[in-house]
Amino acid sequence: MLKDLSIETVLNNLTMGIAILDENRDFIYINDLTTKITGYSISEIKNLEQWFKFAFPDPVQREKIHSAFKEKLAEREHYNRVSEIKTKSGKNKFVEFRVNPIGEDYLLVNLVDVSRRIEREKEIKYLSYHDELTDLYNRRYFEEEMKRLDDSRRYPISIIIGDLDNLKTVNDNYGHLLGDEYLRKAADILKELLRAEDVVARIGGDEYAVLLSKTDKKDCIQICERIIKKFEAQNSKNNFPVDFKISLGCATASRSGKKLTDIYNQADKNMYKNKGRR
Repeated sequence: MLKDLSIETVLNNLTMGIAILDENRDFIYINDLTTKITGYSISEIKNLEQWFKFAFPDPVQREKIHSAFKEKLAEREHYNRVSEIKTKSGKNKFVEFRVNPIGEDYLLVNLVDVSRRIEREKEIKYLSYHDELTDLYNRRYFEEEMKRLDDSRRYPISIIIGDLDNLKTVNDNYGHLLGDEYLRKAADILKELLRAEDVVARIGGDEYAVLLSKTDKKDCIQICERIIKKFEAQNSKNNFPVDFKISLGCATASRSGKKLTDIYNQADKNMYKNKGRR
């Protein structure tokens, strides 16, 4: 039964790309799936050097990957790696390579397109650090950044805590859809007024927090004032049925040695003091 089944037929029906190279690192065989993944036929990628130039057009990246590859081969070790390659069409794909020496001279390369898996992993990571409603960072990311900045040299570091006023009134009287609009609008204002490097997060139902490196107390207070004015200006523009307001508090660590968790707690206390005065 098997005598009518050619090896090439088997290789072309595998669920992974297959490539074989000889002692000169010339391709002597690639299966159909390798061509489908890369876009190149065996006549277009004659040897390994040419393949590296096609797949990794950036010379710095190419040299880094090529060096690691040659080091493993010199030791006759298996080589596994996931890399982003450029295909013949110009599209980028994430491909898992598994390179195995065969005897003294030959190399067997397995290729698997893992682009969907990588994109899914990126999506999961993104969602783990972001608030789905506002697309701001979430509490988890904010707390991790506080820990990271605790050991940095980016002082002074300021923290702003914000509490969106009247959200419960909006939800109770006009529904959560309008409440969500308030939350998204608040997030948009914060993103608009703050720097790209600032960490802006929604840390609770109606609570926001901002982490500002290299920002002293004076600048932090001015930022708070701009935010409050921007919120007030939205009431006439959006015709909100309930005042669109936010209460803010800030605190600053002027030098290292002060725990940012203490600065956070002080900013939170200041926010509640300011909220009580309004």
